[in-house]
Amino acid sequence: MGSVQITKLSNGKFRARARARDDAGDLHQLVTVAETEEFARQDLDKRKLGLSTGSSSGLTRNDTIADAAKAWLEQVHTRATVGSLSFSTYENYEISVRCTLLPRCGGIALGALTVGRCDRIIQAILLERSISAARRARSVFNMICAFAVRDDAIPFNPVRDVQRLPLPPKKTSILTPEQIAGIRELMAHWQEIRKRGGPRADYRALVDGMDIMLGTSARIGECLALRRRDVDMTTNPPTLSINGTNVDHRGKGTSRKDSPKRTRQIRRAALPAMAATAVRRRLALAASGPDALLFPTRTGALFSVHNYERLLRSFIDENREALLKLEVEVDEYSTHIYRRTVATLIERNAGITLASRLLGHANEQITRASYVVSQEQVDPVTVDILDAVFGS
Repeated sequence: MGSVQITKLSNGKFRARARARDDAGDLHQLVTVAETEEFARQDLDKRKLGLSTGSSSGLTRNDTIADAAKAWLEQVHTRATVGSLSFSTYENYEISVRCTLLPRCGGIALGALTVGRCDRIIQAILLERSISAARRARSVFNMICAFAVRDDAIPFNPVRDVQRLPLPPKKTSILTPEQIAGIRELMAHWQEIRKRGGPRADYRALVDGMDIMLGTSARIGECLALRRRDVDMTTNPPTLSINGTNVDHRGKGTSRKDSPKRTRQIRRAALPAMAATAVRRRLALAASGPDALLFPTRTGALFSVHNYERLLRSFIDENREALLKLEVEVDEYSTHIYRRTVATLIERNAGITLASRLLGHANEQITRASYVVSQEQVDPVTVDILDAVFGS
């Protein structure tokens, strides 16, 4: 839209005139009358939006971040509804908007955003909350502003050029074979103690889940989503297809998503002996039929990730001293440690490529940056190489 001409009429109202081209390049004369000059300009902006041939949320530079976030979340919710985005992802975005971004900057107009102002907002979240909260907020803030750019509300995305945030400290603990054996004994003993008070939970799922996750690199949700049809015990070695995951939804319970975290991560893994033994135990306990779950609840429903992790935390809390004697990093002990252990052991023995494929990653850098724990001791072969070059 070109320059806007404002005229005050004899009745006290304001007329706004401007010319604008539509998406086809045709020129249109826009005229509107309103009670105030500000309202006249806003009406003119709305008339300009009517010239667009595509869909638009109607955002303008005068709308607030809260308005833009609401419109963006509606679009994300639509994508989650049709299945192009997981509903849990939408829920995470909504929580970040509601709990982190809006209290900090929800009332700021889009047109008032600058790179410096966005940077100060993100840095304040970093100081008041945590690195992870700030990184999530920056990601969501960036997507909201990109949405506003696509809607022609602002000319560029100011969040794109804010300074980089520090990475969260990388967890470096993995489990040794001796520690795994000790944990397995602790879990079995804890199970016997708990059974005396009544079978209130499937404590055997702790051991079986650990062995399957260590043997296949499956995430906890992928492990709990396993069915009879997903395992083949007739081959040598037996195999297991990781093709789904259990997802917890607020207020809606647990559902099975028919793909792992990413669709491209569907994979079939061969089972080492301990994982094959755990699968046989689960098959013996499972109901009949190809869709019978290997990790059902007592009522046969899906085992939620939340309940499994709560059960594991109870085990850790009640066996903290024994775990410390095994030199287990208790504060870093979660189901994620199993996946990190597998990635590190495979990388050290067979290289990063095989480790990345086992974990289902499309990019080896993800495996190395987030899962593989580097050895402190450099391979002594460097001595032979350097002696050969420089001489003894």
